[in-house]
Amino acid sequence: MVLIDFVKGANRNQLRWMILLTVIAGCANAALIVVITNVAKSVANAERPDLVAWMSFLGAFGLYYLANQFALVRSMAIIEDLLNQLRLKVADKLRKSELPVVDRLDRGRLYNLVAKETNHLSVTFPLIVDAVQQVVLLFVAVLYLLYLSPAAFFVFGATVGAGVIGFKVIDSRYRQILKLVERMQAEMLDAILDTISGSKELRLSADRSDALGKAYRKRSTLLERLLVRSVEHWVSLIMLGSVTMFTMLGVVAFAFPKYIAGHNATIFQLVPVLLFCMGTLAKTVTQSPMFIRAEVGLQSILSIDRELSSGSSISPEQARSLGKEYLDFSKITFNGIRFSYDPMDEEAYVVGPLNLTVSRAEIIFLVGGNGSGKSTALRMMTGLLPLQSGWIGVDDKTVTGKAVAGYRELFSSVFVDFHLFDRLYGLEGIDPGQVNQLLAEMELSGKVTFEDGRFNRLQLSTGQRKRLALIAAILENRPVYVFDEWSAEQDVQFRDHFYNGILPELRRQGKTVIVTTHDEKYWKVADRVVKLDLGKIEWVKSKAELEAE
Repeated sequence: MVLIDFVKGANRNQLRWMILLTVIAGCANAALIVVITNVAKSVANAERPDLVAWMSFLGAFGLYYLANQFALVRSMAIIEDLLNQLRLKVADKLRKSELPVVDRLDRGRLYNLVAKETNHLSVTFPLIVDAVQQVVLLFVAVLYLLYLSPAAFFVFGATVGAGVIGFKVIDSRYRQILKLVERMQAEMLDAILDTISGSKELRLSADRSDALGKAYRKRSTLLERLLVRSVEHWVSLIMLGSVTMFTMLGVVAFAFPKYIAGHNATIFQLVPVLLFCMGTLAKTVTQSPMFIRAEVGLQSILSIDRELSSGSSISPEQARSLGKEYLDFSKITFNGIRFSYDPMDEEAYVVGPLNLTVSRAEIIFLVGGNGSGKSTALRMMTGLLPLQSGWIGVDDKTVTGKAVAGYRELFSSVFVDFHLFDRLYGLEGIDPGQVNQLLAEMELSGKVTFEDGRFNRLQLSTGQRKRLALIAAILENRPVYVFDEWSAEQDVQFRDHFYNGILPELRRQGKTVIVTTHDEKYWKVADRVVKLDLGKIEWVKSKAELEAE
C-alpha cells in the first residue's frame, strides 16, 4: 500500500514507539476479553469474581487506556510531520520547477489535493492505528477461540474467507468511484475559479453566465450521484460485515448444540468471543472506505509530486549563486532563439528564430500586432521558456543548463498576466518610507498604504494594480526590467509619465529596459525599436532612424 510506504518515511524511533504502544494496547484489549469471559463463566457457575479477577480487569483496562492514548497522540504527531513535509516538498517543487511544467498542472486538482486530501489523511491515520490494535485484538481472540472450540474456529475462518472475497469485489468498484469523485471535485473547483476570475465577463454576458451555471450544475449533479454510489458501496461493506457475523453466530448458536457434542457448556463463552472477533472485523471494514479514500488521495498527491519532479529544477540559493557572474554584464545576445508550444506539431505557432543584442543601459521596444509573438519573445529572453534552438549569451558566456536559473536573476518584470503579491517577498528589510514615496509617485497615496510589511489593499483597478507591481519591480533593483504592455490600462497622464519619466530614469541608473508596446507615439523614447510579425523580427530601427522619419 502507498499509505504504508508513506508512513515508513517517518522517524524510525517514533514509529517503533507507536507500534510498541499499539501492540500493548491491542494485547491489553484482548486480555480484557479473556478476563471478562472467565468472569462470565464463574458467574454462570454461581461464583463471584475474586480479587485476582478484579485486579486483572483493572490492570488490563488501565494498560489499554494509557497505551492507546499515547499511541494515538504519537500517531498524530507522526502523520502531521509527514504531511507537513509533503506539503512543503510540493510547494518547493512548484517554486523551483520550470514554467512549462507548472503551466501543465491542473490547478483545480492541485488545490483540491494539497488542501483537502492532506486533511483527510490527517484524520484517517489515527484510525489506522486503531485498526492495527484491532488486528492484535483479533489475533489473540482467534487463538482463544481455537482453544475454546476448534469447530467454532473453523466456522469463523470459513465465514471470514467468504467475506474477504465479497470485500475485494466491492473494494475494486469503490476505488474506481473515488477516482472519479476526485476528478469531478477538481473540475468543480476549476468552475468556481472561473466564476471568480471571470466575474466581469460573466456579468457582461447572460448567455455565458447561464452556460457556466449549467456546466457547474451538471458537474455538481454528477458529483452527487458519484457520492451516493460511493455511500452505497460503503453500506454494502457494512452489510457484508453484518451478514457474515450473523451467519456465523447462527451456525454456532443453532447448529453446534444439536450436532456437535460438548458445546452446550461453552456456548455462552463462544458467543461473546465470536462477537468480539466479528466486532473487530466489522469495525475495520466500516473504516476501510476512509482508508481506501486516503490511499487514493495520497496516490494522486504523489503523482503530482512525480510530475513536478520530472522537470529540471534548481534551488533559489543555487540561482542566486549562479547569477552573481552576470550582474555586471555589458551586453546580452539572443542568437537564433526559437520556441514552439508544441514541438511535435509542424503547424503549431512558433516564435523565432530571433537574433538580437541588448546593451547595458539601453531601452528596447518590442512592437507588433496582437499575436506577433512579443510576450512569448519576452519569456524566451528572460529564460522562462526552454529554447528549442539557439542560445543566449551574456558577454562572452553562453547560458545553458542550470546557469539559466542564475541568468533569470537579472530580471524584474511586470508581464501581462502578472500576479500581485500583497507582501514584498524577498524585500522584508525594505524601508517603508521608500515604498510610500513610490506610492506617492505612482499616485496611489490615499488608496494603498504599506505597513507591517504588506500592502493593505489589492482590490484596485487593473491600471493601479500594475502600478503596485511596478513598485515591487523597481524595489528589486535588478539590472534588467521587462514590461509587457504595462501602459495599456493607464490614463493619458500616467502613460506619459511612464514613457518620459520612469523609463529614462531607469536608463539613467544603468538599467536595461525591454518593453512591449502599442504606443507608437512614444517610440522615440527607445534606443531601438524591434518590430515582430508572425513570431519573427521584421525590422530593427535605432533612435536616429526613428527621428529621421
